[in-house]
Amino acid sequence: MRLDLARYAYPDISTIQLAGRRFYSLTPELAYPSITTILGHTQPPETATWIDKWKARVGNDKAEQVRNAAANRGSNTHLMLERYVRGEDIGASQFPAEHVKIFNSLKASLTHVNVVVGQEVALFSSAFEVAGRCDMVAEYDGELAIVDYKTSTRVKSEADIGDYWLQCAFYALAHNEMYGTNIEKMVILMGVENKLPLTFKKRISDTLIIGLANRVAKFYDGLEAELA
Repeated sequence: MRLDLARYAYPDISTIQLAGRRFYSLTPELAYPSITTILGHTQPPETATWIDKWKARVGNDKAEQVRNAAANRGSNTHLMLERYVRGEDIGASQFPAEHVKIFNSLKASLTHVNVVVGQEVALFSSAFEVAGRCDMVAEYDGELAIVDYKTSTRVKSEADIGDYWLQCAFYALAHNEMYGTNIEKMVILMGVENKLPLTFKKRISDTLIIGLANRVAKFYDGLEAELA
């Protein structure tokens, strides 16, 4: 694996909170909502119902504890992977042992990454009026691709990660819009507690693009109604 971080001039975009949601501030007058915020606020009814039932079963305090633990696990794993890709000491002693184990499992999954052209890349799309931050843009098996890291307490299947693909599809489309690339390949590397890592691969399809557009429209419709 080698680095080519100067290939694209990725912008440095800060985030702000508007109406209780995360937005990326492109200019003092223009801000686009985060893709993760959009997906989180437009979950299908069956997903929202399941989450509500789970919260009711375990209680709000326990649900918040689980959410925070998952967020910390994801943040720590991402940071270690970023440091590893840059050739730095990951600082293993700073992190819980179980998070280091997940990092070590995912590290082995990076063998297919040939050239890294960006990490923690801020991207935006004027067509969708959405922004976000991609974990990695890299040549994966020789083809430019979006690479996203995920962590989980359980083994997930393709059926469990529909929103992850919408997220990656947005990154690819935004990158293509900003830089004239033609990224179609998306790779999700998932570290699972006490299990082998999972690798999911998919190419952008019309179905994904339509699904993404529908979720973005739903978000903006809801925001407009709330602020009216």
